[in-house]
Amino acid sequence: QGHSYHDGGANAVQELACVIATGAEYVREMLKRGIGIETIGPRMRFSLSVGSNFFMEVAKLRAVRVLWSQVIESFGGTERAGRMHLHSRTSLFNKTLHDPFVNLLRSTTEAFSAVVGGTDGLHVAPYDESIRVPDSFSCRIARNTHLILGEECSLSQVTDPAGGSWYVEWLTDQVARKAWLEFQEIERGG
Repeated sequence: QGHSYHDGGANAVQELACVIATGAEYVREMLKRGIGIETIGPRMRFSLSVGSNFFMEVAKLRAVRVLWSQVIESFGGTERAGRMHLHSRTSLFNKTLHDPFVNLLRSTTEAFSAVVGGTDGLHVAPYDESIRVPDSFSCRIARNTHLILGEECSLSQVTDPAGGSWYVEWLTDQVARKAWLEFQEIERGG
């Protein structure tokens, strides 16, 4: 779960490095207990928060898959074991108490980023979640945002909506490279 890193102010690179380091530690502990990498890999689940920087968040979700497959490969796992199941939720970090309708706009673009970035599951937070227990109206808006992206925009029918975009591919590569270096630093520190 990367939510605590994201909500704590980590940038995309730091968030990915911490999440991947946590995942690698879980793998090491399971291997010590005699569970094989081919059993571990497909059962791991990741959850990341998605912020408002559209292209960075798309790149982050694409990069985490690359990083995780590298980690699983380093433990001797196959491509199948390295496939990541990724859940996303709209950010809590950037939500305002003073104008909750701004939160509605932010959550919409964050949800769009998550879908374009290739998330497997998505939680769109109600726009008033940061100020109170969400009411039925805000929950309905959050659900409808999800439905519109999936059904009316047909984004769920496209395999890789951002694939082939030079900028997104370049940014994904940059995020993955920097996060891998940060991950290696975390690993060296134990």
